[in-house]
Amino acid sequence: MRHILDSDFKNGLKRVGAAACIAMLCAATLGLPLGLATSQAARAAPEVTKLDFWAVKDAQESASIVVASEKGFFKEEGLDLTIKWIVSGTDTPSLAASGQILLTGESAYIDGVLRDKGVDMRYLMPMSNIGGSQMVVLGPNTVVNSPKDLEGKKIGMAAGAGVAMAITSMCEDKGVDCSKIKLINLQPPDQIPALLRGDIDAMAIWNPYALAGVKAGGRVYFTGNKSYIDGQEQSVHYMYLDGGLIVNGPFLMKNPETVKAVMRAIIKATNYINSHSRKEIAAILSGPLEIPADDLEQILKANIYSNAVDDTTVGELTKLLAYGGRPDIGWTGKVYVPSEVYDLHLLKEVAPDLVTAKGF
Repeated sequence: MRHILDSDFKNGLKRVGAAACIAMLCAATLGLPLGLATSQAARAAPEVTKLDFWAVKDAQESASIVVASEKGFFKEEGLDLTIKWIVSGTDTPSLAASGQILLTGESAYIDGVLRDKGVDMRYLMPMSNIGGSQMVVLGPNTVVNSPKDLEGKKIGMAAGAGVAMAITSMCEDKGVDCSKIKLINLQPPDQIPALLRGDIDAMAIWNPYALAGVKAGGRVYFTGNKSYIDGQEQSVHYMYLDGGLIVNGPFLMKNPETVKAVMRAIIKATNYINSHSRKEIAAILSGPLEIPADDLEQILKANIYSNAVDDTTVGELTKLLAYGGRPDIGWTGKVYVPSEVYDLHLLKEVAPDLVTAKGF
């Protein structure tokens, strides 16, 4: 046994490169943990340290971003990052096309929209599955005895919002003529006042606005994965929607170490979210998002936070992209497939265990 150990040790030393040997010597000299020394030696410094991260001000797409900022994970990676808030992901394409956005947290279908516009933005990894937070909320005075009663009703929704897929899927499931539903283009902050005034009969929206609508007397009719249509909660499969990391292509090519540092920080944050209580995560998010912690605990339940690209994720995204490319929907001018919007080469470097989907 001693001979085997000695042999393995000697062979191991032969395989250790010069950089690793130096790191080992430094660790011994400075009293640093070996893992820390070798890890730092293997990483190049970010090319750019000060940058903006554009994000929707909600717990769906931005929880990992906020946690990474509040817990100092970006700083640990050598980054001085400022979060720039936007109201809705539907604002992203115009901002990205103008060159203002280098980093954003948005859906892969938005990446398809950007590609249609000739804007080089790369979807690098998912951050969340937020279909359960996409909701249709009926107004306090709206009478809907069956889904068919939605025909002729006015639903407020930001034009191009992903929640439209839930409406279409519900219509197809329940035999409702979707063309007879009147969609009124309203940004989320404007929908609740319109609902209470009776200007619209329902709103297609996400949290925290959906929860605020319920508190104001509205009623959740269905979400991306739950139906309350028959008066009781039932699981449905009306939509998948993701929040993910999207980065400007030229910036990525010029500053790969910066982007990898951002990715590492977000992965740390995702792991933190999944290993701590909702109560603790809600307390972290509450200040930056300006949402009461009690509300956030409810909101967090509806979302799945993950950076993994597995077969299930790819399958769900395939359906979302196919929906967006339908001629009657027209989010994109063609039907994209995940391989056309994913750019996973850096994720495979940073966390190869997260990429398990076939073909990737």
